[in-house]
Amino acid sequence: MRLIQAGVGGFGNSWIYTVRDTPGFEHVALVDPSPAALANAGEIAGVPPERRFASIDDALSAIDADGLIDCTPAACHYDTTCTALRAGLHVLAEKPLSESLQKAELMVRTAKQCGRTLMVTQQFRYHDQPRLLRKLIAENQIGAVDHVAVEFQIQGLLFGWRKTMSQPFLMDMAIHHFDLMRYLLNANAVRVQAHTWNPRISNTAGDMNAFVWIEFDNGVHVNYTGSFAAPGTDTGWNGRWAITGDTGSLVWNPRDDWGPVRIFRQKQDLSVYTEQHFFSPLPEPWGEALWADSIGPNGHQYDLYHWKACSESGAEPETSGRDNLNTLALTLAAVESAETGRPVDVAQFPAIPAKLQELQAQLVG
Repeated sequence: MRLIQAGVGGFGNSWIYTVRDTPGFEHVALVDPSPAALANAGEIAGVPPERRFASIDDALSAIDADGLIDCTPAACHYDTTCTALRAGLHVLAEKPLSESLQKAELMVRTAKQCGRTLMVTQQFRYHDQPRLLRKLIAENQIGAVDHVAVEFQIQGLLFGWRKTMSQPFLMDMAIHHFDLMRYLLNANAVRVQAHTWNPRISNTAGDMNAFVWIEFDNGVHVNYTGSFAAPGTDTGWNGRWAITGDTGSLVWNPRDDWGPVRIFRQKQDLSVYTEQHFFSPLPEPWGEALWADSIGPNGHQYDLYHWKACSESGAEPETSGRDNLNTLALTLAAVESAETGRPVDVAQFPAIPAKLQELQAQLVG
């Protein structure tokens, strides 16, 4: 697949390596207003100077391509992505799809009108362990899910335009966990309340810590605690999850030596117990460790293969622009709640058809 990449500095540089190292994909042009970023990325990708451009219009007028990877700042996504879609390219856009829900809806509409595939890089769900967790929940292994607790802590450093965002944690990091919640629960958020602040050790102007409460349309409640300024308390990028149903719990902690995924099965109704579990000599007091089967290419490589397969087949990607409107709506509602101090109702969009949600086996093989 012949690709143009717009935005090659900062985080966009990681996509240079991903495309270079993924069979079936090649950079045919790079776009960035920074000559230094273009030179550096061009050397890594093997793209000669005559195929490095300062604007997307210049690249599209000179180069034939199949798709665009949009790694520009979120405020630039609307113009960059829509220009590429109208030129006949499929688009893989970095999250957030836009800084505006209205612009994101127009991007989705433009993709439909042009008959092109628009997909968002929500790669956190494209790994072995989340796929196992969703399967266990769908199989009713812990009964109906009641509530979820998520803890995320990383010592994060942001650079460039991200340092000037008012809500960098919610828009640049928590959005991944919000998308994971939607994926694991197979549900969309209906109400959110958030409190954010910026700790003194942060390297940004905007808020890097958050407490978020979320209610989903299937009745599940989520308590989310996140920090992008937490030295020495690293949870890993996925965070720690405790998912509690009416017949058991799932614990997801990739840093847990006992097992990254554990299931605790509740044998009977809580009303019959006379002692706490941890006072009883249960055979598996901390649950049964489970190990996820490999899904093959994962993360950003899964992004690429899934996007390519959907572009060729006409199938809707799991993280299509249309479906991702629900993740963006939750994220922007959390931002609004943090800035107003009030709970906010989340805009609702049609869920992705169920038959398209389990495409990885067919499309990524």
